Amino acid sequence: MSVLDKERLTKSLDVSRRTFMKWSAMLGAAATVGCGSVGGSDKVEEDNSVIKPKDFDYDKAVWSACNVNCGSNCPLKLYVKDGVVVRVGTDNESADTYGPYGADYQQRSCVRGRSVRQRIYNTDRLKYPMKRVAGSLRGSGQYERISWDQAITEIAAKMQSVKTTYGPGAFYVQYATGTICAHMSCSWPPASTPLARMHNLWGGWLNHYADYSTSQITSDLCLLEGTSWSNNTITDAVNSNLVVLWGNNPANTRMGSARHFTYHLQKAKEANPDLKFVVVDPFYTDTAIALEADWLAIRPGTDSALVAGMVQYLLSEGLLDEAWIDARCVGWSEASMAGVVEVTAGAESSYEPAYDKKWGDTDATEPAIPANSSYRAYISGLGTDGIVKTPAWASAITGVSEAKIKAFAKQLINESPAMVIQGWGPQRHSLGGNNSRAIGLITILTKNIGITGGGSSAREAASSVSVRMDKWVSTFPANPVGYTISNFAWPQAIKDHTSMTGRTWGVRGLATQDTPLPAPIKFIWNYAGNCMLNQHSDVNGTMAMYKNESLVECIVTIDNYFTPSAMISDYILPDCTNFEQNDMSTNSGGNTCDIKFQSKAIEPMFECKTIYEMLSLISDKLGIKAAFTEGRTQDQWLEYLFNQSITKYGDQGIFTAAKGQDTYAKCKEKGLIKHYSTTAVPSVAFKAFVEDPATKRVSTPSGKFEIFSKRLYNLKHQWTFPAEFNDGKDKISPIPEYYASWSGYDDPARSTYPFQVVGFHYKQRTHSTYYNCEWNREASVQTAWINNIDAQRLGISHGDTVEIYNDRGAVRIKAKITARVMPGVIGLPQGAWYNPGGKWYNSSVVHTGTLAPAEIGNSSVVDYGGCINVLTDFRPGPVSKGNCQHSVLAAVKKVTG
Repeated sequence: MSVLDKERLTKSLDVSRRTFMKWSAMLGAAATVGCGSVGGSDKVEEDNSVIKPKDFDYDKAVWSACNVNCGSNCPLKLYVKDGVVVRVGTDNESADTYGPYGADYQQRSCVRGRSVRQRIYNTDRLKYPMKRVAGSLRGSGQYERISWDQAITEIAAKMQSVKTTYGPGAFYVQYATGTICAHMSCSWPPASTPLARMHNLWGGWLNHYADYSTSQITSDLCLLEGTSWSNNTITDAVNSNLVVLWGNNPANTRMGSARHFTYHLQKAKEANPDLKFVVVDPFYTDTAIALEADWLAIRPGTDSALVAGMVQYLLSEGLLDEAWIDARCVGWSEASMAGVVEVTAGAESSYEPAYDKKWGDTDATEPAIPANSSYRAYISGLGTDGIVKTPAWASAITGVSEAKIKAFAKQLINESPAMVIQGWGPQRHSLGGNNSRAIGLITILTKNIGITGGGSSAREAASSVSVRMDKWVSTFPANPVGYTISNFAWPQAIKDHTSMTGRTWGVRGLATQDTPLPAPIKFIWNYAGNCMLNQHSDVNGTMAMYKNESLVECIVTIDNYFTPSAMISDYILPDCTNFEQNDMSTNSGGNTCDIKFQSKAIEPMFECKTIYEMLSLISDKLGIKAAFTEGRTQDQWLEYLFNQSITKYGDQGIFTAAKGQDTYAKCKEKGLIKHYSTTAVPSVAFKAFVEDPATKRVSTPSGKFEIFSKRLYNLKHQWTFPAEFNDGKDKISPIPEYYASWSGYDDPARSTYPFQVVGFHYKQRTHSTYYNCEWNREASVQTAWINNIDAQRLGISHGDTVEIYNDRGAVRIKAKITARVMPGVIGLPQGAWYNPGGKWYNSSVVHTGTLAPAEIGNSSVVDYGGCINVLTDFRPGPVSKGNCQHSVLAAVKKVTG
């Protein structure tokens, strides 16, 4: 539509806002008292206290989905009147008699998804192409309107110039997850994006490996178990006696019902009233409340110390079956070290992360493994530090009492089968790789791995059924640029690419470990992402880098809103929301899977275009349009991919339901197609190997669980840390040991910055998506969580304004005083939009102001948005070279204003 009826729309939104807030209050009350189905879909009985929606008029209802990065991809039903979305509903297509355990189930979205009208009709929607005003600095916020023809022409010309001067490796597609799951408009993974297709056809681009969510568990847990992703399916929790959520809060991170995680745990508790839950976390989380779990409050980043204390206690009490362990592990005992095998070229092919062939292969640089290198020797005080890792030792580091450490250790033995499920918080610390392996280790040593009702410690497995479908990426040609960097290392590739090698920064795919990255990053595409600034570490340092225009020559942001990352761009292109275009998405959870045929609810607003349309225009300028489109429109591609998939997979899973609809047009008309498997049973990770280690293998070089990793031992001797990080606070450890790392509890910097500040996923938003929705911000206010004891000592009351600061910057925010965070720790929900000096955005998160040159990237300019990455450090993990954004030290003080 060309003109919005603002009066009618505002009135409609206001009525829904009041209802939305009531719903939020009711849900919050349910979580507080530990009742209700968090993230589930139990049928709601008739109740006078239930707020019933008012009748409304609409012309049509179409299916779409919430395509954000929570992992749920819940279906949404949009009701449209006169070209305006007037109501957003969710799955109400069945009686929902059985919940996700039966064929007659609903997949209900959470309140975030139900607020998408505030995304569609947000005041800060990008309306037309813009260009940074000549002479202004990146970050100043000064832009001028330009035509699409000018934008396409100038961007294509800049691309030609960069390619001619630096080669295709100078182009980078930034990590971005604002549009995920969709087939045609997806922004992640980067190799699946429309941008990748265009650049693959035009010479290539610099890709990255891993991601901001899982970089260290991806690189490290697989070295113990051969994979970082295999666990028992969540439906197997019904067979457990104990479920341990270790740094895992699915009630917040996976709020929608499409994945069912918290709901399955609640159903398991209903079926087995004796089932117990333990949450190991610095916070008493919403999941802990919903499940009435015991809380083991632990200092951030000390998980590997807790495990060492637990294992030493079990060993001293004679509670470990060492013969069983040695039969399945290398590196537990000195005797088992004989099973350590050399890592040779090609051995890494069995590894999930596909380590570069030059990474950690045995060569002449590493010495023989010294005696007492086993984990048993380490906890017994026979290792290099000479310290016995008693519960008392662990208690002093972790903040968990000796009694609780002993009780928890015995609980894993006595109440087996125990399902241990680690979230992705423990691995996002400076010691995160070791943490992820240590949590896996305790499941192995207590014999809870490979059994029904047990688990491997990896993130909960989502489904016993899957969706097989050819996505657009299946038609892409290969990327001619064969080397990659870590997801976190791109600023270094901007500032000093010659310092980046396999040996220093983990660059993959180069000729040798000492071959430097061939080209600097000079052109960046930022499509539906906020990692250019807001979600990356050290916001002020990153801003300062952008001021130097000799480093990056062109930054193009494609988005719906004026995000903080858009503020540092040279060109901003207005993208359609997924509700203004056709697409498809798929997902699975429990014994269910689905396809959402996402139909255009309204016409593109203002001058917005789809990314397919934008890149078709740019491809035309580059002379590759015919190859890019293959003569198809976006809708024609969708029908082509569907027909290809139904031909190939027509008798599998979801397509047994879709095939009955006959045609793409009929499926699209139906909108949501769901499939329930009556035959799928919970899978048990590593069952075959645990039962028969003599003839079965896991995907490690030795074929066993590798408590001692020869690959890490080799890397310890082969790799060097970059000069700026070579301060002794990083270490590559063959075993999952604890050591005093940077910005941890025992970092000497705590004498100046005494609090550990930890980001966490917040109900208000998914990362930074939905932050600019006013309803969500009012329902879940951005506050800093401070423990009562700390607050009383500092004279801070609930609702006071505080400033959290360190040498990288300061954040001004309201305080929430609560016993749900342990003393010495401050919780600051990640994803809030950076607002330097309160000048970029007003209280409604609408772009209103600019920054002076001296204010850009200045650490003395206070952030008023509550962005934790003002405080985080740009320092990669020792093995993953990924982000460690939960390791933050800061001080806090009460302020006025």
